[in-house]
Amino acid sequence: LYGKYKAKVLLSARERMAGRPSGYYVCVAGINPTPLGEGKSTTSVGLVQALGAHLKENVIACLRQPSQGPTFGIKGGAAGGGYSQV
Repeated sequence: LYGKYKAKVLLSARERMAGRPSGYYVCVAGINPTPLGEGKSTTSVGLVQALGAHLKENVIACLRQPSQGPTFGIKGGAAGGGYSQV
């Protein structure tokens, strides 16, 4: 699925939203995880739940795929651990 069917926003959406106030963008970019493994994803989801429930705001969260390092037993970003592996 490509083109207008995957991860695309039509330009007509911009026109439709022209009269509405702008929203806010919060980027959770870096954090040291707690001993229980709570890091960026847990913080982001908690923040979204708090804004939605307590402040009665419409919210949305966009999370990328989690690190596969723990799954494969390799430490490091992108499950590479600093080494190119196949």
